Amino acid sequence: MAERALPPAVPASPEPASSSAVSTAFGSPLEPVAATTAATHDTYVVQVQKDQIYRVPPPENAYLAERYRNERGGGGGNKKSSGQASAACSPCVLRTLGALLAAAALVGAAVLISLVVLRPGVPGFSVDRITVINSTRQQRVDFDVFLTAVNPNKMTALWYRSGTVRLTHHGTTLGKGDVGQPADGGEDAIDFSVLLQGVKHNGRLPKAVEKGFSGSRDHLPLQLAVEVTVQVHVGALGFGQRRLAVDCGITAAGLSKDVHIASQHCKSSFRN
Repeated sequence: MAERALPPAVPASPEPASSSAVSTAFGSPLEPVAATTAATHDTYVVQVQKDQIYRVPPPENAYLAERYRNERGGGGGNKKSSGQASAACSPCVLRTLGALLAAAALVGAAVLISLVVLRPGVPGFSVDRITVINSTRQQRVDFDVFLTAVNPNKMTALWYRSGTVRLTHHGTTLGKGDVGQPADGGEDAIDFSVLLQGVKHNGRLPKAVEKGFSGSRDHLPLQLAVEVTVQVHVGALGFGQRRLAVDCGITAAGLSKDVHIASQHCKSSFRN
């Protein structure tokens, strides 16, 4: 049986697809295009769509996006460094707060010492009793004065040291003595007595004083002046000393043995 020889295939020239050929996107089969040569029946021309390459953004866009993330706090590296900085600053903040609190405590202590210790309240004084003592051997008249002191300070004690007391009548000194020794007052004294030795005047005493010594009950104005050193104490701690001055105006009914005090008015103040 004789075999039929096939004619050689004629390569088709590439031509653009006709306007009637419709393609679908991304690898969808295309409609077959008819051969341009009518004599070739078993030959097909298949047009394959090229891979579609979209526009690649420029490198500058990556830099801009990275900077935007850093500004918004989205970068992992920045978060880590921020956490490390926060952890490193925490001890600094604590030390600063501790220093501020310590400074405030020192200022408060200084103010407290200034108000309570360096500027204590002035104690109040009153004359409770005056006793006239006739010393025939010394040929003079002494006075035993009993004083009461009131400390208005609740946190501090007032220790009375050395001091002087003077009793006068219209400028004429009748007696003088010392006050504030530990035996007479001392630590935060409430009341203590002071012995005033009479001053000799060689018979030149005022007439009102002589009448008072003779038993007259007429009112006699007297002036009692006290100056004493006071030390402020807080517990066992002693602070600076201050000079305390007390002036008492007294109206006495005569100058018999037990002087009757009709009225009195005492003022006290610190001199320094």
